[in-house]
Amino acid sequence: MTRALWTVEDLRECLLTLPPLELKGMALLRERRPADGFFPTGIPRATMVEAITEITAYTERARRMGEALANLAPIPLLNQPVLEYGL
Repeated sequence: MTRALWTVEDLRECLLTLPPLELKGMALLRERRPADGFFPTGIPRATMVEAITEITAYTERARRMGEALANLAPIPLLNQPVLEYGL
């Protein structure tokens, strides 16, 4: 059996290799945010609906994922050394 030694730093490096998620709504806010308000103007309604729908769906997926992670049962690591918790 192969024993993989993963540290927190290894996990962090792995996650940093993932490209950032680009949501259309966030890009619109970044590109067209007016100086005097929060909502951009001059964007076609269909584009705005698509961007808002995308952000809403992403928020819901993130909420559900957080709930699922919070309810995970512990998994005993009998054959996997976890170096950070050696005390």
